Amino acid sequence: MHIALVILLALLSLCPAIVMVDGPDLPYLIPLLLSGGLTAVSVKLPTGEAQHLSSVLTRPLVIAVALPAVLMIFQMLPLPFLANPVWTSVSPGFEHGITGSISVDVGATAMTLVRYLSAAGMVLLAGAVGINRERAEAVLIGTTGAAAFISFAILLHDLFDFKILAQREEALDCACLGVTLSATCGLLVFERYETRGARSSQRQRKFLLSSVAFLASFVLCASAVGVTRSGSLIFATGSGFLTFVAVAAIRRWALGRLGAAAIGVTAAVIAIALVTVAASDPDPRFAFVKKDTASVELTQRILNDAPFFGDGAGTFRALVPIYQASDSGPREPAAVTAAAQLSIEMGKVMLWIVLVAASFAVFVLLRGASRRGRDSFYPTAAGSCLVTLMNLAFVNVGLLGSAMVLLSASILGLGLAQSKSRILS
Repeated sequence: MHIALVILLALLSLCPAIVMVDGPDLPYLIPLLLSGGLTAVSVKLPTGEAQHLSSVLTRPLVIAVALPAVLMIFQMLPLPFLANPVWTSVSPGFEHGITGSISVDVGATAMTLVRYLSAAGMVLLAGAVGINRERAEAVLIGTTGAAAFISFAILLHDLFDFKILAQREEALDCACLGVTLSATCGLLVFERYETRGARSSQRQRKFLLSSVAFLASFVLCASAVGVTRSGSLIFATGSGFLTFVAVAAIRRWALGRLGAAAIGVTAAVIAIALVTVAASDPDPRFAFVKKDTASVELTQRILNDAPFFGDGAGTFRALVPIYQASDSGPREPAAVTAAAQLSIEMGKVMLWIVLVAASFAVFVLLRGASRRGRDSFYPTAAGSCLVTLMNLAFVNVGLLGSAMVLLSASILGLGLAQSKSRILS
């Protein structure tokens, strides 16, 4: 399993490069490295750990993960009676023409399917590697380190005008996750120091250095989010971080059901406030967007025409030339939010299905954390990061980037693996 851990950390080390390098080739390394990691897992995973992993990967979870993949395959099938007839009349406007399927660009949908399967594979790899406590610590530190490095690049880019970010929105989303991940590492260091034997001067020095390192990571990530002065980003970050703090406080001070109820009421009030803000906008997918009017209007027009089964995963760029005047709009076509892009490509219903599934996953992870003794911070961090991700879907499109997929899949896989205590044989 050492090889699998090394490959997983190598994948995480790609995250800073992906957001800093302007080019489409780097993400193609992900399936290659991932296949090697999964092969190592299949060969080296001990029987006891394999049984634990199978107990965590329940049937509802597998079905939920498989549903988007099945829809993408369905979109690529030659089904002319389901294809949008409007695109036939403007087929010369598409680079690859129209093939009589739901997707207006079958190649783009196929590549998106590969990316989605890579994300699922990353969850599986992180889950398999993270079953062991020592390896789990390495994965958590690796994800936090990647987020901190990206946050440092953001500060250089925004404060000192270093042009080193090719994907700024994606980098900012990574920094949002980094705040919660840094707090998780801090709690890890504290719990290990608190529960392990005699406290020699060397151990105290190690505790101090580790605490300083993760405090610096937290400051870097929080500063990277703060310098944007974006209320939406700060709220998305705070929602996940405060969820983590609340769950940790309930466990730490044994607040029990009373504490959980108080936090639940607070969460309900925040949710009502969000719904009120979203209701003031004609479309909640644009309620928290602060972008130029041309980009918002372009995305809105494409969204209004999206059919029930969508226009095909990964096809937003192919649709832009049909809606965009040659002398207007953004040079780099991208939807203004991940929620809008998902609705356009996968159908408007799929967005709400994904949100319901994500909310249930948060419940499962936090329930798992409440039932654990040691190491409860892993599923707590995963559930809290998922809260942040759901909010980020309505803020920008960075959520769909390769670096974000690697970071979020790693922490989710780790959280799932640690959401259930392992019985050692």
